Amino acid sequence: YYNDADVADFYRLCWGGEDIHIGKYDTGDETVAEASSAMTGYLLDLADIKSGESVIDLACGYGGTLRMLARQGCRAKGIDISEVCVQQARRLNNKAGLDDRIEVEIGDFHSIESDQATWDAAICQESIIHSSDKPRVFSEVFRVLKPGGRFAFSDILTAEGANLENVRAAFSRLGADSGSTPEDYRSMAEQVGFETRHMEQRQRDIRIHYSKLGNLLNSSVPGLKPEAAKSIAASIERWQYALDQNDITWACLVAVKPYHPT
Repeated sequence: YYNDADVADFYRLCWGGEDIHIGKYDTGDETVAEASSAMTGYLLDLADIKSGESVIDLACGYGGTLRMLARQGCRAKGIDISEVCVQQARRLNNKAGLDDRIEVEIGDFHSIESDQATWDAAICQESIIHSSDKPRVFSEVFRVLKPGGRFAFSDILTAEGANLENVRAAFSRLGADSGSTPEDYRSMAEQVGFETRHMEQRQRDIRIHYSKLGNLLNSSVPGLKPEAAKSIAASIERWQYALDQNDITWACLVAVKPYHPT
């Protein structure tokens, strides 16, 4: 999905080029890029990320989270299945003067190339939605985290009691399956051994985010092909409808690998 040239242009030009995830809007006046960065900072705070820790970012996209981690003094590594995303992350890391402190590789979060009990923390933002085997993702993250390691993740999810036809219509552009709720994610994490430390839904943020994207696409976006803008705008309208019907939600969670598994 992210290797498609039109999709890449959309995220680069409309999302701000640093991150590919929903933003945190305190006032609603923030730009998409500002809110996306604020959400990353919020998630890292929830996970209690500290300088000197080793953190792996799963499906790292353009690497905005990696650069924030590096600036905080962490050892940061990102993996992403998209070659386009990995190349862009490396370019931006180099431009920021951080490529010697960040490692980025093509990789699959269903099979993480890492020894067990290696990482202090793992981050994954709006990416498990793309997985064809979500329980395996949680199992792999559990494997590579040290005891006491934290897994902080956010995702777009199906709301409880949703009209699944509306969810499928919204998710179709991503090629993603509908059906997983926040409680499903909590259950998947706990079934592999995690303990849930934090879970919240942030419906206001995702509504503002998609409203801003819709407004951007209603005007001419320099560098984005008109036909691509029209197609993506139609998809955004389906997202907004599902959000208005409370069929889609957005949640962030922090799960911890216990020191003494039960």
